[in-house]
Amino acid sequence: MDDPISALDAHVRNQIIENVYFGALKDRTRILVTHAIDFLERADHIVMMDKGRIIRQGSFKELLEAKPFQELLEINNLNKKVTGDAE
Repeated sequence: MDDPISALDAHVRNQIIENVYFGALKDRTRILVTHAIDFLERADHIVMMDKGRIIRQGSFKELLEAKPFQELLEINNLNKKVTGDAE
């Protein structure tokens, strides 16, 4: 799926991800392309790209050690605070 949740607010996005991605499709192979990183911790494998090139890949735990991934998480947390989407 190519960023099917991009135009959704945080509540609706959570419902779609829970009920469809981790619900109805849980026993299937799923590939989600998105800028929304709130669900990465639950992914089996993450591929981080920049300008069409793979710059990092691995599990959430493995990527936590990579500076570009840490920076992405920090930006996401700041955006949540600014927009009021913090859960």
